[in-house]
Amino acid sequence: MVIGLIVSGGKGLRMGSEVPKQFLPVHGVPILLQTLMAFDEVETVDALVLVLGRDFIEYFKGLGYTPVKPLYIVEAGEERFSSVQNGLKKAYELDPESVVLIHDGVRPLVSRRIIEDGITYTRRHRAAACSVALKDTVKSVGCDGFSTGTLEREKYRLIQTPQCFFTKEILSGHERIQEIEKQVTDDTAVYEAFFGSVYLYEGSYENLKVTTPEDLLLAEAILTNRAIENCK
Repeated sequence: MVIGLIVSGGKGLRMGSEVPKQFLPVHGVPILLQTLMAFDEVETVDALVLVLGRDFIEYFKGLGYTPVKPLYIVEAGEERFSSVQNGLKKAYELDPESVVLIHDGVRPLVSRRIIEDGITYTRRHRAAACSVALKDTVKSVGCDGFSTGTLEREKYRLIQTPQCFFTKEILSGHERIQEIEKQVTDDTAVYEAFFGSVYLYEGSYENLKVTTPEDLLLAEAILTNRAIENCK
């Protein structure tokens, strides 16, 4: 079984709106619904698990979205880490041997190719995440604000989502990481702490995370361009 785990428990209001950013419309459809639709349209995904904040579960249901695939809603935790863990427990309940694709609810432009590649590479390498090359020079900086060196950007990648694993392994990692109180920034770091390296496959610069008003404008432009291309 392949499960798309969409994490959307944030309450971020940085957009200056009255609702969290995941419910703002892009191309006429709420960002979160765009994200869910992207996974729902991939035949090799069997089910969707959506992690939502308690205060917005009824709001989401009021949107009237009915996917083709089974959709299971799970209550978010206090932080993203606990929200992911709640979703993983549901995925494990559905199928302990499943592959799970953990994805940000505010990355609505993820492509079919990225989702399918995540499944393929996870089955081949046990863990995979999409990523893109750095475009800009990256400098290290001291506490005084002066540069201390230049990194070799060819050796680094920007990590996106989905981040893909076998459910039982990444859930085990989540449970064990709390015991050693190790600080991690994403789920690939959890996997690396106990199981080894994660295969990094090619993502897309279009697979952006909508966090600012500028991101919203860019997402709108990308979807408009896609619609034009589909009409040709």
